[in-house]
Amino acid sequence: MTLNLDTLKPLRSLPRLEELVRAVRDAPTSTQEQHFVEWKREGDAADKKWRGELAMQVLGMANRDPDAAAAWFGGCAYVLLGVAPGSLNGTPVHDSAKIEGWLAPYVGRTPDGPEWISTYVEVEGKHVLVLTIEPPKWGDPIWTCHKELLADPRVPGDGPKVALREGVIYVRHKASTEEHTAADLGMLQRRLLGSRRRIGGISVLLTPDSSAVPVDANPETVAAWAERAPKALEPPPPPPPKPTSEPRTIDIDELRATGSLRSTAAMLAGISDLANASLKAAALGYEPDNRTREDYDKEVETYIGKATKAMPAFVLRRMFDREMGRVTFLVRNDTDDPIHKLQVQVHIPADGVKAFDYGDLPDVDLPKRPVMLGKAGRNRFAGIDAGVLSALRVPDYGYLSRNVVPSVGRGVRIANSGSVTLTFDPVDLLPRETVDLAEVQVFTSVDHAGAALAAEWTARSLEASGVLPGTVEIPVDAHPPTIEELIARPEEPAGDDDDDEDG
Repeated sequence: MTLNLDTLKPLRSLPRLEELVRAVRDAPTSTQEQHFVEWKREGDAADKKWRGELAMQVLGMANRDPDAAAAWFGGCAYVLLGVAPGSLNGTPVHDSAKIEGWLAPYVGRTPDGPEWISTYVEVEGKHVLVLTIEPPKWGDPIWTCHKELLADPRVPGDGPKVALREGVIYVRHKASTEEHTAADLGMLQRRLLGSRRRIGGISVLLTPDSSAVPVDANPETVAAWAERAPKALEPPPPPPPKPTSEPRTIDIDELRATGSLRSTAAMLAGISDLANASLKAAALGYEPDNRTREDYDKEVETYIGKATKAMPAFVLRRMFDREMGRVTFLVRNDTDDPIHKLQVQVHIPADGVKAFDYGDLPDVDLPKRPVMLGKAGRNRFAGIDAGVLSALRVPDYGYLSRNVVPSVGRGVRIANSGSVTLTFDPVDLLPRETVDLAEVQVFTSVDHAGAALAAEWTARSLEASGVLPGTVEIPVDAHPPTIEELIARPEEPAGDDDDDEDG
């Protein structure tokens, strides 16, 4: 979990440093330290062991990768003494010149040591020591420990132990400061030489079928649908009554005597009448729809009221389920060099735009439509048939054709806070290779229908310095789908309300 704090710009003024102290104090106790901030619940810089601890943290923060460090607080790092998530203990106040003198034997003095400064921040009557370490830069030296520090021999144990070792390189990792690894040394050597190549030759594109889609579920649009809905649910007029006639009988003797064509036709007509009479007898168990028109109108009114409330969320979910607004970004390496761990971030600054991925939208459905008046009849013996079928326990194999697992691909983190920011997982690119990033679905307000969204992208890599910017335009469909189109089954025309999938 990260701190509830703006991490884009360095914190240099007392009010901003106070924000940092409060953010650390107010963070959940499970919050982990990061490679740009370290905190200690309590301690005193006058104590020799705490001098060593602070010196090691300054060296570690100063020995970071410049590009990785630049992503937070402009590259600055902070060490806090006297505060931790859930506690504010404070620390004794000492003159800044004394603190510099206590740490200089271990970290050196500028230009033979990294740049840092100490500040005391008062919060609710408690003073917290904040060390601000300046951002590492390409061409910086490899900062080493200048002096050995031994543990206090009076502390119980097996005797004095080395707390800081002279000449050792301390490097800040994700949440701790440790002695350097082989990978750390390689990074620091490249930083020293300033020979890291700058990122370039990267293009971010869209697949040809990518387009955002406008959503028309405004209150006015939903209200207009509610006015049209009763007409679509109007029951058809009852059919005219059919004339009845007595069933004909078949005179076998007459048929034998005449053998005429007319007699044969009479016989067939008689057979038909007998069949119809049998069907009517079989339908004796059928109970007709006994609802009145008033009953049906109340059902329609209730349905429209509930559907109106659910409609905005339903429209968005139905468009998502039907895979509308699919947008897939491509990243292309136009150089002859491979690129490792390239991260692409896309920002869409326009208002009224949202992006979603699998699992981002809750399931929403409309209430069940009323059964058309006159069609709610039932067979009194239907329960027997249902019981028989239930006893057979016919297995459901439909799950074999349902796409219950989203397609596997590269991931993306989506931030829909006022504008849209897509941060794609890093990818590796061979020379002249193009790879697709995770697909997202982009929805806009109707104001963007038929236009194009200007998306700003940036690309950066762990093996190249700098951040490469660019832009790409996302087309938006000219016509949003209507509510009737979204309610109807995809294979059926809108307005065919008898067979729609919501009732």
